[in-house]
Amino acid sequence: MKIYKYLKNINKSRVSEIVDLVNLTQPTVSYHLSEMKKAGLLISEKKGKEVFYKINRNCVLKGVNF
Repeated sequence: MKIYKYLKNINKSRVSEIVDLVNLTQPTVSYHLSEMKKAGLLISEKKGKEVFYKINRNCVLKGVNF
């Protein structure tokens, strides 16, 4: 939930920034981001070695306020 709220407020973020925010290991954060992406909550884009995540504005849960 913390990751979702963070991304909702800042538009997009690198995985490394999210790791710093939630104070978890990179593999753990990547797992959660992957699951959120599979659920349709997030979109990712890769630029070089960095992966950026942002909220999927077309998500079926769009009207839900977190």
